[in-house]
Amino acid sequence: MLATAPFGTRGEDAGKKNKIFTEKRCPSFSMHADGGAAPSKGDSTADPSSLFFIDAAHPYAAAAASALSSHRSKSKWSHLSSLPLPDPLPASALSAVLLLLRHRPHVALSFHSFALRRLLPSRSPPPLILSASAAHVAAASRLRRAAISVLSSATCHYSPFQIFSALAATYRRFSSAPFVFDLLLLAYLRSRRDPLAATSIARRLLAAGACPLPATAAALFRSLPSAESALEMYHQIYTRAGPRTNRALQPTAQTFNSLLLALYRHGKCEDFSIALDEMDRYSCKHNVGTYNIRMASYCDGREMDEARRLWDEMVQGGIQPDVTTYNTMIAGYCGAGEVGMAEEMFKDMGISGIEPSVTTFEWLVRGHCGIGDVDAAMLVRADLRRRGFAMAAEVVEEVVDTLCQKSRVEEGLAVLRAEMKREDFTPSRGIYEALIRGFCEEGEVEVAMRLQAEMAGKGFKAGDEVYHGFLRAYEKTGNYEMVERLRKEMSVIGIEDEIGMDCMQ
Repeated sequence: MLATAPFGTRGEDAGKKNKIFTEKRCPSFSMHADGGAAPSKGDSTADPSSLFFIDAAHPYAAAAASALSSHRSKSKWSHLSSLPLPDPLPASALSAVLLLLRHRPHVALSFHSFALRRLLPSRSPPPLILSASAAHVAAASRLRRAAISVLSSATCHYSPFQIFSALAATYRRFSSAPFVFDLLLLAYLRSRRDPLAATSIARRLLAAGACPLPATAAALFRSLPSAESALEMYHQIYTRAGPRTNRALQPTAQTFNSLLLALYRHGKCEDFSIALDEMDRYSCKHNVGTYNIRMASYCDGREMDEARRLWDEMVQGGIQPDVTTYNTMIAGYCGAGEVGMAEEMFKDMGISGIEPSVTTFEWLVRGHCGIGDVDAAMLVRADLRRRGFAMAAEVVEEVVDTLCQKSRVEEGLAVLRAEMKREDFTPSRGIYEALIRGFCEEGEVEVAMRLQAEMAGKGFKAGDEVYHGFLRAYEKTGNYEMVERLRKEMSVIGIEDEIGMDCMQ
């Protein structure tokens, strides 16, 4: 978004602020001093041959606007429905109704919905000029959600260039708010998740001499498909366009955190220094989000001393850790096998009054499983369930697999059955494979067979783990007929007989 008055501002002061911001930062789309009711010379909205023509003199436009402005709320829509409709009813007339009602935004947007539902063909895309007009009405009145909804609908039918052009052409006529272009950017990011389209819109905005607001730029950085593209977009917005004198347009800590997050997600943590140097250049103070991302990069690399150094630096700087900070450090210590340190972090979390999340317990469970302490893992799991949390399937798999490795297969099956009582739980292939392997090692082949049938019913085909488990079980019991049948079946489906090969060696 371009810089404007806060969303809650109303009245004459808000109008003055919008005008100042627009004239300074959006020269290609400057507003009319008269409020935008009359088209200026060369305005494409006044040219009947233009795609963006708005016919404010159309009889239907005047009659519809009058009906919706003059009648009581209960009767105006029935009166509107009784108006004679020209054939055809041009989109330029419908857009003119929105223009005439722009100071009554809720009524104007209700008419927009009425037109789409009652006045236009149901299976045809909404006219682009009508969508642009509705977006301007909503943006000018700070109806952010309504504007994004209209623009999101338009993105399903029109290209970014078409929508941007329509908004630019009609901008002055509606005395629109500059952040309407940011809302278009966000509409692509949120509804279509099309970062390339959003990037093209951002570049058109920059070419027009405008600049997205920091929150919009942050959302764009997070959505881009590579770290290089995020850095490139950052430089296009903040370093190549010259210094930004308007503080509302300067990057914030949130902007830089989003850039750091983009670098982190794409494995480019070595480029953190670029973002941190830019952060210093704009005198942005590091916050807890900044430290969380930097700590996560060290935890992923098992560099826990460096992660702890950042923790200490953050605390000494007066920044309080949040639940994400604790979870990051707990995950790092568990991944490095330092589960005792993870438990200390968990205790400190309680002392600091930070409520643990399900992620906190999941990492502790995985940490204890990783060092083979299944009893501790089960105690953490019990605490997790007592607090009303539920483990993800991959964490359940680790618990079951560790129990099976400790020859506690019945407990592993009990864990699976308890988790399957949850409606949102779907067992993974790995859970079944661990249990089948465990029961086969215990000589409980019938139980393993039932689990394999259940596994097939869930859509999982038997793989190497399952076949080799049954082979070992049948060889132990001397059932060589079943061994031979399994080997033939494995040969047909292309699974190597690793057991037979080991015997030959």
